[in-house]
Amino acid sequence: MVKQQNQRFTTLIGIIALTTVTRLDSVMAPSIVKIQQTFPHADATQVESIASIGDVASMVASFIFGLILTKITYRHAATIGLCLLAIGGLLPILIHQNVTQLIFFALIVGLGSGAITTVLPSLSAAAYQGERRSNQFGLNVALEDGFAMVWIVVGGYLANISWVHNYYVYLITLVALILAILFVPNIHPIDQAAGQETNDRQNHWLLILSLVAIAMFVEILVAVMSNKMAIYLNTYHIGGPSTSGQALLFVRAASIVAGLLISLYRKTFGNCLLAAGFLSIAVGSLLFLAFHAFWSSALGAFLIGTGGSITLITVPFLLSNIANAKIYPIVMGAFSALTSLGFAFSAWFFKYTAPLFNNNNLTGTFRAMVLFSVIIAVSLMVTNLQKRADQAI
Repeated sequence: MVKQQNQRFTTLIGIIALTTVTRLDSVMAPSIVKIQQTFPHADATQVESIASIGDVASMVASFIFGLILTKITYRHAATIGLCLLAIGGLLPILIHQNVTQLIFFALIVGLGSGAITTVLPSLSAAAYQGERRSNQFGLNVALEDGFAMVWIVVGGYLANISWVHNYYVYLITLVALILAILFVPNIHPIDQAAGQETNDRQNHWLLILSLVAIAMFVEILVAVMSNKMAIYLNTYHIGGPSTSGQALLFVRAASIVAGLLISLYRKTFGNCLLAAGFLSIAVGSLLFLAFHAFWSSALGAFLIGTGGSITLITVPFLLSNIANAKIYPIVMGAFSALTSLGFAFSAWFFKYTAPLFNNNNLTGTFRAMVLFSVIIAVSLMVTNLQKRADQAI
């Protein structure tokens, strides 16, 4: 018993080490303007892609590492991911003659991030059971978004000195690499559900596909805030870019709060938790429609962020109940890839759906968010999807 507790504690250190670097690519966002000034003849879209192209690589890596993780150990997968992060993040300190080089290194960073985000949930599911597992998923999200806020602040400070200095933050990957080698268990995913019936497995696959689709759609709903917040605040004369940044921090803050209080949320809403998350998004969207002030924007962003975080914490937990340990890395690889796709696809989705609700793009966007969120919430309650997944054996 004591040995098992010690093993879980050491694994927790490894998990925390991985959460520190999952959002490390956000450190470059504040430097885009400085990089454009350094390379004035470079295409502006290319320069902007330095901060975003990693998401594409991460999506591809999630699929790949979901498959690879069924063949290698958690430690080996984590080590590969951290080495990619270190290579892509530290080499630009020495090699930064043109934008193409920086984009190439950003792709390598994205591959590393995709590997880590696939390892984390699978490792957490293997190390913990029941309510403790749910709490660990929440803690992971809280730490990831908490560190993301830190890296954004640090990146903004370093960008004032030199955009090259931003890459020094990637030195933290070397610390994480050492901790991963020491504390991430050197074991393979174990099939704990080999004895399940074929028919039961078919039902589980239907649940898996439904839950992954829900997670992808919640990313579509939440990610639009990154595109619309600045436009919304400017349109209604609430504030400029700095005010937009402050309002968007409430989305991150919501993730931290939801991650730390997920156990309380589960006890409060029970098997209606996923539905409550989408209703939170609907209420947050209504605030943007009903009021045009900073307080309502901040509160709306917090509620939308809360709904998204609840879903992205709960779905991996439910997936761990209905996917056996051997295929769980593949499932989570698909989960990570499709949620990344949802984030990237969000702007295009609302570009075509918002006009269906109103000629004003902002109004149409928030009306669409309300309607889609309510429809999904009602569907979740009618189908009892969460309860079915929660009770699956």
